[in-house]
Amino acid sequence: MMYFLLIWLIQNLLQTFAIGLCLVPDFFLMSIIYAALIEESNREKHIKLIWVAFIGGIFWDLRWTNLPGLTAAINGAMAAFSCFFWSKLPAQGRSPLAFSIMLVFTQVVSRLINVLFWTVPSQVAIRQIIVQSLLTIPVIVILAFLYHKARDSHV
Repeated sequence: MMYFLLIWLIQNLLQTFAIGLCLVPDFFLMSIIYAALIEESNREKHIKLIWVAFIGGIFWDLRWTNLPGLTAAINGAMAAFSCFFWSKLPAQGRSPLAFSIMLVFTQVVSRLINVLFWTVPSQVAIRQIIVQSLLTIPVIVILAFLYHKARDSHV
């Protein structure tokens, strides 16, 4: 779990340096989803990861947002949704493309929910979301590659 703390701290540090320019991608949530989807059948680990996502979201809310609990609820829900959906997906469909689509979906939904609760002008919010989405693409490609390598090593 120290790995996730390190990812959270790196995301926090990057957000501090990027304040006013853009929002950093949600590395923390993406790393939790990556860890959850690598461990496909370990239900106990999935529950722990959902709680880690929730607690990391609480700390993010206390550090950055004005609505404590929103990011925590989003992170927990996105991690739980990913675990549930992935468990229902046939083994043949668990490809790097499906993994990438899952990460894109969780990022888009979490950003849209956050936009609904922001108290900033819509032009600023749209610019922030576009820049954050563009910065998220390389991270998703790297995680999909790592998922492909991890999946091949388990087969």
